[in-house]
Amino acid sequence: MKILDRYVARTFLVTAGLWFVVLMSLRIVTDLFVNMDRFARADTPREIIYNIGLYYGVHSFAYFTELGGIIVVAAAAFSLARMNKTNELTAMLASGVSLHRVVWPIVLLSMALSGLIVMDQELVLPRLAHRLVQRRGEMHEQEEFGIRLIADGAGNVWYANTFDPETRQMSRPVVLLRDGDYELMASAFGSDGRPVESTGGDRSGWAMTEARLVRAGEAAASWRHTPSTERVWTSRSPEMILGHTGREAGGSDVWVENVEASDPQYGMIITAERMQLEPAGGGSNQTATLIEPRFTFRADAGQVTLGVFEADRAVWNAGRGNWQLENGRLVVPSDLTVQDLLLRRSSRWLQYMSLSQLNDLLELRHVPNRPAVRLARHIRITEPINNLIMLLLGLPFIMSRERNIKASIGLCLLLVMSFYAFIHMCRNIVGMPPEWAAWLPILLFAPVAVVMFDSVKT
Repeated sequence: MKILDRYVARTFLVTAGLWFVVLMSLRIVTDLFVNMDRFARADTPREIIYNIGLYYGVHSFAYFTELGGIIVVAAAAFSLARMNKTNELTAMLASGVSLHRVVWPIVLLSMALSGLIVMDQELVLPRLAHRLVQRRGEMHEQEEFGIRLIADGAGNVWYANTFDPETRQMSRPVVLLRDGDYELMASAFGSDGRPVESTGGDRSGWAMTEARLVRAGEAAASWRHTPSTERVWTSRSPEMILGHTGREAGGSDVWVENVEASDPQYGMIITAERMQLEPAGGGSNQTATLIEPRFTFRADAGQVTLGVFEADRAVWNAGRGNWQLENGRLVVPSDLTVQDLLLRRSSRWLQYMSLSQLNDLLELRHVPNRPAVRLARHIRITEPINNLIMLLLGLPFIMSRERNIKASIGLCLLLVMSFYAFIHMCRNIVGMPPEWAAWLPILLFAPVAVVMFDSVKT
C-alpha cells in the first residue's frame, strides 16, 4: 500500500469512527429522551441504569444496521470535502494522480464496512433477537403479552389471552386446526398450554390441560362425543383390542404389552405401554387399565395429526364406553416455538432473522405474510448494493471543483436522501411484487451512479 493510500484510508476510517459515535449517540439519546418514563418504572436507580445500559447495549447492533449505510456515505463525503477544502485534492491532481485513484481506497473500505453490516445482520442480530423484541423497561423481567392469531408452519392459527415468557405458559389457548385449503378441521382449547419437545413419534408442540378437541365439518357427525383431558370415547372395547393383539397371562391378571389399536369412527389410534385387565378371564365386569396411554386423533386420511391425548393411566368405563384419564393433557403438534412468539410480538421480527432463517421460513407450506418474507429476503441482498450506490451518487459532487464546497455538500445530501426515500417508498407500495420493491431502486439509480462517477473530471 502506498503512502497516499494509507493517508486516504486513515482519514476515512477516523471520520467514519467519528460519524459512528455521533449518529449512534444521537439515535440513543433521542430515543432515551422520548421513552425515559418507561425506564423510570423500575424500583431503584440502579435498576433503571441497568435496564438502560442493557437495552441500548443490545439495540446498538440493530442501530448499526440501520445507520451503517449513512455512516459510510457521510464519512466518505466529509473526508473528501475536507481534502478538497484544504486543496489536498488539487495537489494530488497536480502531481498526476487521478481522482479515481484517490477515491478507490475509500470505495474499498466502504465495501468492507458494508461487509461488517452484513455480518452484524446475519450473525449477531439473530442471536440477540429475543432481547431485541423486549420492550423498554422490561429487560430484567419480561412482561406478559397476548397471542393474537399467530399462524404456525402448518397453517394452524393460535390465540391466547396471555403468554408469560418467564414460565413459558399460555393462558386460555385456542387453536384452529386447518387443512391445506385453509378449511377448518377442528379446534382445540384448554386452560393453559406449555411447550413440549416432542410428542412421541410426532413433531414438537404444545401441551394443554383441561382441554378439549372439537371436530368441525362433515367429520363432526362421526364423533358422538367430544374427547377431553378427562375422558376419551371410543367404539373399541378392551375385548376388541385384545382380540387383535392377543393375551399374555401373568399371575392373577391379564395384560398386554405395547398395545396398539385403531378406531376408524373417531379417526383415532390407541397406543399404550401396557393394558391390564382385572380379574382375569374376561366378562362384562372386567376392569381394564391402560398404562401411559396415547390417543392420537388424525384427519385427512390419517395424514394430519389433530391432537394427542396423553395420561399416566386410563381406566375403562364400560357403562359409558370411554376411557377416564388420570393427569391427562392434550398435545397439539406445531412448529411454533417460544422464540417465535417472542419475535412475532414485534412488528420488526423479520428484520432480526438471518437470510438462512428467512429461506427456511419460505420453505414451509404455510407462511404468515409470504410477500413480506420474500421482500425481507431480497432486501438482505440488495441493501449492501444500495449502500454502494449511495456512495457513488454522492462522491461526484464532492470531487467536483466547479462549485464551492457548501453547494457540493448540499447537492450530495439532496441526491442521497432522494435515493434513500425512493428505496423506502418502493418497499411500502401496496401490491408491488417483492422482487420489484427490492430491486427497482438499483435498476434505476445504478446506471446513473456509474455515469456520474465516470464523468468526474480527473
